[in-house]
Amino acid sequence: MATISDKGGKLAEVSGKFRFQTTILSDYPAIGDFVLVNWNESGNSAIIESLLPRKSAFVRKAAGEPQQEQVVAANLDVVFLCMALNNDFNLRRLERYISIGWDSGAMPVIVLTKSDLCDDLEQKLSEVSSVAFGVDILVTTSTEENGYKELVSFISEGKTIAFIGSSGVGKSTLSPVMAISEEEVERYDDTLEPMEKSTFQAKTNFIL
Repeated sequence: MATISDKGGKLAEVSGKFRFQTTILSDYPAIGDFVLVNWNESGNSAIIESLLPRKSAFVRKAAGEPQQEQVVAANLDVVFLCMALNNDFNLRRLERYISIGWDSGAMPVIVLTKSDLCDDLEQKLSEVSSVAFGVDILVTTSTEENGYKELVSFISEGKTIAFIGSSGVGKSTLSPVMAISEEEVERYDDTLEPMEKSTFQAKTNFIL
């Protein structure tokens, strides 16, 4: 686990009390969670004392635990549901993504990638619209300078955004262009104040 704040980041682990009192897997910290930590100046790891309330949570069934759910990401504002317009195109999968997106409490936005490889764009847009009631649909391409411009209106400083989709649909291409004003993604120092509000991060998160 790792925590990060405006002053830096540090590896972290939950306290013994937290572990003893928590019996549900989904109550453990996940990516995007805000936690209260003891910085533990003399140790290599910060100690997570408590988990602050979540405004949204992206969950799935825990592997090997049929009765429990695992939080994949928390406190999301927008979930970009990514699907390529070539061989990856699958309406049934997209419907599942939309359902998961709404259930998370975040706002789902459909991102159709690789439009330059699609010969029947209008037909596919019609099919997507038939299952995407109330969801914005964005069409993107990596072959044009402004191929991802539509996504920018959905992000702003302080928002937490996630990308979901099959391998190879272009998520890794989309993520870096989310840096505000195209500035280099900011990295933080290794300093934090004791017991301050921090956010739970993963190595693949981008700070806007």
